[in-house]
Amino acid sequence: MMIGKYQLMALALLGFCVSLLPACGTPGSGLQSYAQVAPQPPGTARVWFMRVKDPQELEQGDPTIYVNGSPVGRSVPGIAFYHDYPPGTYTFTVQSYGVLGSEAVNRNTKQLAAGTQAYIEILWGGSWLVGIPGGATFFVRTLPPELDQAYLKMLIDKGPPRPL
Repeated sequence: MMIGKYQLMALALLGFCVSLLPACGTPGSGLQSYAQVAPQPPGTARVWFMRVKDPQELEQGDPTIYVNGSPVGRSVPGIAFYHDYPPGTYTFTVQSYGVLGSEAVNRNTKQLAAGTQAYIEILWGGSWLVGIPGGATFFVRTLPPELDQAYLKMLIDKGPPRPL
């Protein structure tokens, strides 16, 4: 029996695809896995950083999130992570594309009080939607209380950030 060139290529492709199956896992077991959500320490404010999966932004990468200019973690679609902070004023920014990081659309300043939780969402979209020239970029916004728990439930993994 003679195997044609295209049949051989199809068999090779099938073999390659099957060899990748052991690397597949259950949802939430992807590249980043997180520990269980720990109780919030007394006297701190918890900030959740989240990004929902959006098919339009799959190719845009995982930008770094900054708090007061220091990196805190990467924004990965479908992932939420938290960090606990002492009470105070904090500025949240995200690595941007096409728009300067100093633009208001990429910056969110929030006063955090002890015992509270804040929910910061990272979004992808056209900067022109908010009146800033420069193309598509990542945005930072605080979720309103009506949406915070609903968004958190939609995300796969939750916990403290992994090291950058």
